[in-house]
Amino acid sequence: MTSVAERLVTAAEFERLPNPPAGKLELVRGRVIEVAPPGPWHGKQAVEISAELRAFVRANRLGEVRVETGYWLSHDPDTQRGPDVSWVSPERLATERLYYGAVDQAPNLAVEIISPNETDREVAEKVGQYLAAGVERVWVVRREAQTVTVHRPNGDAHTYHAGDTLTSEDAGFPVEGFALPLAELFAD
Repeated sequence: MTSVAERLVTAAEFERLPNPPAGKLELVRGRVIEVAPPGPWHGKQAVEISAELRAFVRANRLGEVRVETGYWLSHDPDTQRGPDVSWVSPERLATERLYYGAVDQAPNLAVEIISPNETDREVAEKVGQYLAAGVERVWVVRREAQTVTVHRPNGDAHTYHAGDTLTSEDAGFPVEGFALPLAELFAD
């Protein structure tokens, strides 16, 4: 039996791919993955989280909050992910450069709002890729469980529930005062 080696896609090739009719593309270790468009709850949560983060970041001059921005997490083979929400500190903004249409470094915070069709294995892979690339905090938001798990580079992961509040420490902010009550986030 003969095996044929899979041809991996480079960053330059990925950038030239046409956008899918719906959803988005990500590149994971040289393999193109099509991500289905999010549903209304997913979109609502992305807006709510980004608004809360942006208000605090703006008031404290802590950089930028972004939605659906592509970040190159590794090269050779290339991996580009687009977290639902991200925060980038002024220090990282100062060294940012574009590489084939996406930012060639990781954000400080990456927020992933989990869709019903995502497996735990896929989520764990994303979290690992973000942390390996230098992301300081990864939030995994799960609607069904009404939880947010905050992952840190040291391997610590803490799961917060609807009665808890996310703080500056959970976002990796260098100043105190951020508070995101999860009861508000999960209120329909």
